[in-house]
Amino acid sequence: MSRRIVLAGTVALAAGLGVAGSLLKAGDRIVFVGDSITAQAVGSAQGFYHQFTNELSRAYPDARHEVVGLGFSGNTLFDWTDGIEVRSRTQAVPANTGGFEVRSAFATRADIVFVLLGMNDLLRPSLRDEEASLLAWKEKYRELVGALRTRVAPRELVLCEIPPLTEDPRSPKNRVRERLTCLTRELAQESGCRVAETGASILEVVARCRKVRQDHHVVPDTVHPQMPLGHTALARGMVAALQDEALVAAFDARIEAEVAKLRPDRPAVTVVFRPQPGCAAEGPEQTYTLCCYWNDPQAGGGGRVPAFSLDVPDGWRVTDGGQAGGEATFVVRGVPDRLQTPLTAVVRAGDETVRATVQVPAPWRVLCGPDNGGAWSAQRAYQPEQSVPFMEADLVAGKGLLAPVTGGGKTYGWQVCTPCVDYTAGDDPDAVVPYSLTFGSENDVLYAARWVFSAQDRPVEVVLSHRTFSATLGFVVWVNGARVLVADLNRGGKNRATGRAELKRGWNRLLVRNDHLQWQRQFACALRPAATNDTLGDLRYAIHPQ
Repeated sequence: MSRRIVLAGTVALAAGLGVAGSLLKAGDRIVFVGDSITAQAVGSAQGFYHQFTNELSRAYPDARHEVVGLGFSGNTLFDWTDGIEVRSRTQAVPANTGGFEVRSAFATRADIVFVLLGMNDLLRPSLRDEEASLLAWKEKYRELVGALRTRVAPRELVLCEIPPLTEDPRSPKNRVRERLTCLTRELAQESGCRVAETGASILEVVARCRKVRQDHHVVPDTVHPQMPLGHTALARGMVAALQDEALVAAFDARIEAEVAKLRPDRPAVTVVFRPQPGCAAEGPEQTYTLCCYWNDPQAGGGGRVPAFSLDVPDGWRVTDGGQAGGEATFVVRGVPDRLQTPLTAVVRAGDETVRATVQVPAPWRVLCGPDNGGAWSAQRAYQPEQSVPFMEADLVAGKGLLAPVTGGGKTYGWQVCTPCVDYTAGDDPDAVVPYSLTFGSENDVLYAARWVFSAQDRPVEVVLSHRTFSATLGFVVWVNGARVLVADLNRGGKNRATGRAELKRGWNRLLVRNDHLQWQRQFACALRPAATNDTLGDLRYAIHPQ
């Protein structure tokens, strides 16, 4: 008799979920397995863990769900499979936040398990951009899936897409991420799992935000989705995988509310500037795409029909890439010889004219080179003289800066690096953003070159900096072949170093060597006035020898 009462109560609760097709059931125990993104989700009230549990309680207040968050900062899929999961079989392994612990969390059956891993495999990177390496990742994922089935026997095992690494879907990091997404889908089909479109959900939100605010970041450090919006997008992808329309609608409403906060209260045009990542360094002229969006809060149901145009400097050319309603695309060609070149979108709607300007940074000429692990001691001290890449002597002497270089059986070509809002440091005109050019590897080296015109002989400061939260970076800087600065900027907090150089009247050659140990990669090399009455306003820039 008592057993029937319990069953009847359970049926009533399940019916109380009230959404046809939902994979959620009353009393479900739900576990999130992840890295620092999951740790932050648990540690912050605005993280996806709390957004998920709050919406779950709001939609189904009587369903008595239990939710566990197991987040471990810096851990890869391999770390989880070979380390955390294995250790937790015999010992306690506390998660970073929330008071959760893996051994006890896996001691009880879980009905639904979400796995959100892979960001650190891309970021460190412990993977190579090679098919054999990516397939090995898939097989390691298969091992983790098997271990989770053995330990907690979930009714639903959901493999989440890796969130975007940079906000540019075309970046080398995201191209590899897309390949891992395909492998994840293959694994899910082969092993009876579901896939949550968490990466696609974030990229969709990025695109929506940029239409109303051209410099808004959903992933501001290129790794961790911001709160609350980025984590709302993650949660939205997860509940969509559970086919729960009520929760999907709730998170759609959350996303719309956050995007609405960004919309201007006056008519405005936003301009999204995107260089082509990985473009070969050929001629001095560059080609850019500008997407323009008309935001008119006065439009109501009808709205004024906007007419778009683009103001560019003399010598630049504009091609109308197409206009449809409140959106327009332009292709712009020109030589960006200033540190920043203004491009201005103009919208005429009725009797109103609205403008918005973006600054196109002067590009860098960059060669992404081979591994150079000898530049680092066992204690991670930078020792550039101990390992000098084969092409360095020529580059310092001003040779080999136009043609690809070959060594060790590989050829390395020069690419154009133009900072933009999709990467760390946004459109800082002095920034070099390797993630826009290469997937990279541990211990790799690159060289960045610019030619700088000065109208007079003058002293300058050379300022190196980075804006990453986790990086180990070494540098050597030359001006006209003379070494002016050696620096080790690292994730221990050192993010700035300064040297002195002499610019001669005419064109000067600026060359930067960057050795990268692991984790994030971004830096800036800026020239600053050394004299109080100097502004450097006459400087011009080029990516070809002058």
